[in-house]
Amino acid sequence: MEAKEQIVKLIKSLGEINMPAPRQLLIDFMMGRRSRQIEEYELFDKEYFGVGETNDEDFWASIIDVAYENGLLKQMVTKKNALVPTATGKKFAKKPKSLIIPDDESINETESEVPEFDSILEQAQKDKSAAGHSVSQLAKQQIKLITAIDRHIALDSYAESEGLGLDEVLDELELLAEQKRHLDITYFTDEVLGDDCMNELLDYFENAKSDDMVKAMKEYGDTYEEEELRLARIVFRMNRLSSNPS
Repeated sequence: MEAKEQIVKLIKSLGEINMPAPRQLLIDFMMGRRSRQIEEYELFDKEYFGVGETNDEDFWASIIDVAYENGLLKQMVTKKNALVPTATGKKFAKKPKSLIIPDDESINETESEVPEFDSILEQAQKDKSAAGHSVSQLAKQQIKLITAIDRHIALDSYAESEGLGLDEVLDELELLAEQKRHLDITYFTDEVLGDDCMNELLDYFENAKSDDMVKAMKEYGDTYEEEELRLARIVFRMNRLSSNPS
């Protein structure tokens, strides 16, 4: 499909928001949702508020990805990866050029890019933690998370965009580790914890008799938040999978 018009709307919407915008805030603005942040910043009376209401959230998430991948948007690391237009993006909005993307580029397209989708679905069917969720829902959540990690999207930004808490994202990562799926989240932990802290915690988990969180909190609870310790433990488990693939 020709995405030129949609990307122009996206960039002009960011211009009206007039500040680095988290992905979910941008989507809410374009779809005309009066979320807490929309109300807080009084964005509901802007010209482009609701300009994309005829399309769904997955559609606009895909358009954001396309704009980012084509260098029209960038993430502000110091502001939890909030989005702003690049100089190229601003030029594009003023003088649009054709930008063709595959039809129906959405979560279904994304699923096909993730290796071993069938095995994710099969594992979800077997896992007891799937209770209370449809299998397809759990598999879809995992696929979206894997894709976000592959694109180096900050985990807190991903959580916000999905309406989740970071602790829920960590739950999913721990489940993926149990399913013996190696994912590299060091791009995020490097930012949150830094090399020295990560090395200290990885050394602890490497030498501890177990990676039990209760014991880790007793050891480091005065120094680190629980979520930071969980992140380090996930990296430890993923590293162990990488070194012992069987």
